[in-house]
Amino acid sequence: MNKDIADRLHAEYEYLWHDSMTALPDGWVEPLVVMLEKMYRLSTVGPSNFMAPGVITWCQLRVEVSMSSALAFASPMMPSGKWHPERTLACIEALAEFHGQTQETCSVCGADGYLRMRILGGDTEGIYCDEHTPGATNEA
Repeated sequence: MNKDIADRLHAEYEYLWHDSMTALPDGWVEPLVVMLEKMYRLSTVGPSNFMAPGVITWCQLRVEVSMSSALAFASPMMPSGKWHPERTLACIEALAEFHGQTQETCSVCGADGYLRMRILGGDTEGIYCDEHTPGATNEA
């Protein structure tokens, strides 16, 4: 990930940011931002819940990147009694949506992408749009 983008996201989502997120390719920044925003909303505490509104870290996030997708993992930081079913389901849905979006998004530009497999002697595998498929100009 571009260092400027990583620095901006780190500043904006300080309590949810993990250095493993810098391994994401630039094309997968949007799925990451969508997930971080959902997780941030889960972590926002209003005045009805506590004396002062703010952000509580409900979980720590970590990302693993592969050639064909990225997975986000959440480790709970709050006792299980504070994880209501709605919050738990929303967390799981955000993690699953992130994984699914990385499987359908070009890792280079963020456009719709498809899994390109190593076949017939090719040496590259990953999620690419038609424009960024490595070797596409050579195969045509």
